[in-house]
Amino acid sequence: MGQSLLICLLIASTVLLIIAGSFYNLQKYIPIQNDKVIHFLAYFTLSSLLSPYISSINIFILLFIMGGSIEVIQPLAGRKCCAYDQLANTSGIISSILIIHLWGMFFGNH
Repeated sequence: MGQSLLICLLIASTVLLIIAGSFYNLQKYIPIQNDKVIHFLAYFTLSSLLSPYISSINIFILLFIMGGSIEVIQPLAGRKCCAYDQLANTSGIISSILIIHLWGMFFGNH
């Protein structure tokens, strides 16, 4: 398989895991007491994976809307909409973008 196909599969898998995980109580399976850590790490990872292919502003817009949309429709699956989940998502996105930009400033672009 080509490298670009593997990267596309990795990004698609991450998106699907985030969406699927949003509708189940993963704390039963993952030994992390605060699910905000999971939200942060998921969006940090996805933002980092997308960074070579999409501009930072577009990554922020895309993932912010995706996270917000998931939070809004969660009540349809018996879960609660939580503004703190969206805050953790957004923190992960912004942290990833900042680290990548700082890395580029100090060590050159990707």
